[in-house]
Amino acid sequence: MPARSGTSSSSMHTSTSFSSSLAGSSPSRQSPSRHVRSPRGSLIQDPYDSPSRQLALEFNLRLSISDRDFNARLDQAAAERAKVHEEQLAKAAHEHQRVLRGAELELQRIALEEEQAKLRRADAQQKEVDRLQQEKAHHEAHVRRQQLEAKQREEEAARQAAEHQKRLHEAEARLRAQKDQEAAAERQRREKENTDRQAKETAAAAEHARAQQAVQHQQQQQQQPPTQVVSAVAPTPVAPSAPPASTPASASSINTIHAKYLELHTRMKAFRVAFQDKHKQKGQPLKEAVGNARRNIRLRLGQITTDRKDSVAAIKRLREECFNVALETPGPMIDIRHFIVSHEIPPLANEAEAQYPAFLLYVWICFEKSVLKQFEKEAANEDGRIIQEIGLIAASLLGDQRYMWKGLPLTDIILAKFHRLCPILFGIRGTMDTAEGRLRLGWMPIDKSPATTENYSQRMRGLGAGYASLSLRSFAAKAPAVPISEYWRAIVSICNTRAEDLWPGHFALLGGLIRDYYKKFFQFYGVQARGVLRRATVDLPARAPDRCKDAAGTVAVLPVGWKKDGISLD
Repeated sequence: MPARSGTSSSSMHTSTSFSSSLAGSSPSRQSPSRHVRSPRGSLIQDPYDSPSRQLALEFNLRLSISDRDFNARLDQAAAERAKVHEEQLAKAAHEHQRVLRGAELELQRIALEEEQAKLRRADAQQKEVDRLQQEKAHHEAHVRRQQLEAKQREEEAARQAAEHQKRLHEAEARLRAQKDQEAAAERQRREKENTDRQAKETAAAAEHARAQQAVQHQQQQQQQPPTQVVSAVAPTPVAPSAPPASTPASASSINTIHAKYLELHTRMKAFRVAFQDKHKQKGQPLKEAVGNARRNIRLRLGQITTDRKDSVAAIKRLREECFNVALETPGPMIDIRHFIVSHEIPPLANEAEAQYPAFLLYVWICFEKSVLKQFEKEAANEDGRIIQEIGLIAASLLGDQRYMWKGLPLTDIILAKFHRLCPILFGIRGTMDTAEGRLRLGWMPIDKSPATTENYSQRMRGLGAGYASLSLRSFAAKAPAVPISEYWRAIVSICNTRAEDLWPGHFALLGGLIRDYYKKFFQFYGVQARGVLRRATVDLPARAPDRCKDAAGTVAVLPVGWKKDGISLD
């Protein structure tokens, strides 16, 4: 604010005040008459009557007035500026308060939005947790429902198998009764013949001789079969380590043995389910070991290739990760005699000698399931070498003395599964025109899906090839778990099947048995194998019924490819 001192104001505006006082004065003040002296005759004179002095006095007066006005204007301007400044400060303070209030409101809004967003996120998270819990509950319910349905299907299958076995027993009982009646009738006929013969002993010798010749001639004609039948008894194989040949079996004994293996399969399944359910519960000491063994079996068998080194490595891993673990892990024992069919039980000193590690038996059952499943899957490939490698692995483990019981291999475990899935491999006859007949021939769901002509034929091919890979084996230091003669028996049982009993499954099975194994068949049986293969690939397709023509054609063309290897059946 400017200074209000009179001195400074006077010094700053002297010239202006003087000119303005002169310019702004009235004409009367500027008139010379005001400074006219008094007449000379006047006795009293004003000491200030001098014009110059009056002029100075008037100048000073005007200068003083001008300074006062100027200072008043300065004060007024300063006051106005101060007022404006205060108004601006007040306005700025008001604006500051408004901005501050707006910022506080914005902060409150942002905090409110963040709180609402937090609440929304918490609500979304809770909804997601609820959704996941619901999905988990639905999934667990679905799994429980599937397990229940699977258990029901297994129970139904077991019930059907039991009913089937019951019907087989009843049929066998009826057959035995019929045979008894026939035997009684035969005895009566023979007694009558003996009586007649005694009555005719007095006849002439010539007549007696002629009668004897006629009877002999008639018997010879009756003994000649209408068609050539391959012997079911396998000749001695060329391989020196081959086991003795099996003896021919009647239809009754075939059905009896088949029923025993089906009963064994039912016991195996019941044991496997009970053992697995028990040891998958929390707190069971074998829970982890049992689960790992089952998974490792599927994993290792699924990694088999055509490289023999992979097979050797797989055998080693299966021994170390599954069979040795099951053998060496302390656990429950089981009477193994209930799981042996084809071997005679040796004499035992006490019941304790019949005990076998239950964990190891469980591993065997899981192993045979996975092996046959791999046989089925690999049948879809043209290259059958993987099936041969899987058969080598199975044969090697079955022949391992450490996993046997008193020197007996647990071959019946895997044979029971073959009997269940592929009955025609063992000479079982039936018809595909009825549900019971189809079941008797192995027509059953595959991977929980209804059987079709395609997947049924693939199963038969795979199981045939797998059976060949198990039986056509010879080891230097041990006998094969499945005798070589079983391969001969399987092919011959199909070749000797009547035309009315032949179905496409027979030819699919036959193709699996011989397509990749004819060379080994020649190695073991030499020239005798040639005759069997001719019966299988030439004679049998020729007499196949119309329903089997397409399937028989796949077998009939096999010898064409063999000629490239220098093998001819002509």
